[in-house]
Amino acid sequence: MVRRVFILTLVITSFFGCATTPIRLVAPKRPVFEIEYPRHRIKIEQPLILPYRGIYLNCYAAIRLKRYIESMRGTELNCVVVDFKNDVGLVTYDTRVEFAKRIGAVKPILDLESIIRICEENGIYLIGRIVVFKDSILASYDRGRYGIRHKNGGVWKDRAGNLWVDQYSSEVWDYVIDIAKDLAERGVREIQFDYVRFPSRGDMNAMWFFHKTEDIEREDLIVEFLKKAYISLKPHGVNVAVDLYGYTTWLESMKQEGQNLSKIENWVDVICPMLYPSHFHNDFKKNTNPREYYIVYESLVNGYETIGREKFVAYIQGFDYKSPNFGPEYIGNQIKAVRDAKARGYIVWNARSDYSVLFQLLKSKR
Repeated sequence: MVRRVFILTLVITSFFGCATTPIRLVAPKRPVFEIEYPRHRIKIEQPLILPYRGIYLNCYAAIRLKRYIESMRGTELNCVVVDFKNDVGLVTYDTRVEFAKRIGAVKPILDLESIIRICEENGIYLIGRIVVFKDSILASYDRGRYGIRHKNGGVWKDRAGNLWVDQYSSEVWDYVIDIAKDLAERGVREIQFDYVRFPSRGDMNAMWFFHKTEDIEREDLIVEFLKKAYISLKPHGVNVAVDLYGYTTWLESMKQEGQNLSKIENWVDVICPMLYPSHFHNDFKKNTNPREYYIVYESLVNGYETIGREKFVAYIQGFDYKSPNFGPEYIGNQIKAVRDAKARGYIVWNARSDYSVLFQLLKSKR
């Protein structure tokens, strides 16, 4: 069910100022709050939450972190999202999680301590991205023990040939959360979970969930995973974020994928709807101009009707797929939409981590 679009007027100071230097993250005193935890209550220091202005770095790009930070210098950018467990299941740093080593998932491309130090020295907020249920390495391990099975035998594959792990497996949950805890304990300030959903492409009727022992709605299962992750991670003083389909801001529920904005929001600190204009249907907002502005702006405002604006950090498009007019203005229109909607911030996504167009835009505004 699509909710109506409405105009939201807020008298509030914009998160987007005119600072041209990176923001330092050291606060004189951080707020403390309490959450319910099994058998007792724990007081937890909450990290400073920024107006997010960031970019995503894949694991190979993050090797050149210093070079990216040099390009960020003098712009409004203040945070980076780094792949520490990517969408094939590769764990890209020297994790202490033994199970990751056992299944052959570890390839320590990145020096975690060095990345943390470089970010701290330059006032850059570090977010660790962890892909959850899309994981070919774990899904194929031990004859597919942890993967979604095909009803005719073997491990199920999506349309692109990717393997997914069984969302009902408690061992899968524990594995992912252990990696997140390892990162948090070693100094990563925020954990961002991606692919926290069921597959959306492929032969859906052929999927068999071996670990499914009870009849539970998919969206409720996803919430239970996030709840467990949140309770496990908050004692380590980190923020917990989740990436969601852009359509979650328009639909009451995405039942096939298991994403429900109103149910998820209680168990994360940050919600990142992926509002790439190219990923919406061609007819969606086709009569608006510029279309990229209105998709981002109206998606955010519509989402506020469900959970308010405080948790929204929009992923915006930094690539040219299905976007013949892609360029600095295209990205700029999306950033303006985030500002006008008064969201908490934005992160620019480019799978190759090529931000030449973004840097061209930002440096022209110095």
